[in-house]
Amino acid sequence: MVLKTLSLTEPRIESNVLKYVVDDFISKAQEVLQAGSGSDNVADVGTVLGAITVGALSAAYAARAGNTGNFTNAFANPAVAPGSKLGVYTVTFLAATRFRVEDPDGIELGEGTTGVAFTNQLKFTITAGGTPAVVGDAADVTVTAAAVATRKLVPINFAATDGSQNAYAIALQKKIAPNGGSDQNILTVRRLACIDPNYLIWPAGATTNQMNAALAQLELNHIIQRPS
Repeated sequence: MVLKTLSLTEPRIESNVLKYVVDDFISKAQEVLQAGSGSDNVADVGTVLGAITVGALSAAYAARAGNTGNFTNAFANPAVAPGSKLGVYTVTFLAATRFRVEDPDGIELGEGTTGVAFTNQLKFTITAGGTPAVVGDAADVTVTAAAVATRKLVPINFAATDGSQNAYAIALQKKIAPNGGSDQNILTVRRLACIDPNYLIWPAGATTNQMNAALAQLELNHIIQRPS
C-alpha cells in the first residue's frame, strides 16, 4: 500500500485520525509518554508510538515434548533486550542445525544456527545434543516482566532495538515530554478501532515498507485502516 501524507493548516483533532472505535473505554488508553533523553519526545494527534518496557525482563526456556533432538539452550546476560514484547516466543528447527525465531505475534525475528549466539530481542545460544534435531522440533521462550516493570511510549523509531521500533499505539492528543524532564500522560488508541492512515505521523525518512509493516503490527490489535 502506498501512503500519502495529508497536511493540515489547522490544529490536528482526534477525528482526523480516528474514524471509529468499538468503545471508548476499551479502544482508548491512558499511557505514559517517556521524557526525552537528548531531545524532547513530541507526539501530536496521529503520531505512531512504540513501547519500551522499563524494568527487568526475564525469559524461561522449555523444549517441547515430542522433539527428536535433545538440543539445549543457554541464555546470555541479559537474556531479553529492553522493550521486548511479553509473551511466548517460538524456536522452530528448519534443519538439524538451523532454526527460526518468532515473537509472540508470530513475527519472524530471524534464523539462527546451533552453537552460534542468536542476538535480537532474545539473546541465547542453542547447542546441538547427541541426537540431532529434525524439521519441526521446537522450543518456547516465555518472556515476563518484573512486578515493578512499567511501559512507556515514544514516537516510533525504526532504528531502535528497545521495542520502540514496533508500532504499539497512536497518539490522540498533543503532548511534549521534555528532554531531561518529566514523563507525560497521553491518550492513545490501542485496539479495536478504525483509523485513516493518511493522517498518521511518522519519523522523518520512514520508508513505505517500514510504514506498511507498522500498520500490520497495529492490525494485530485490530486497529484497521480506511484511507480517505
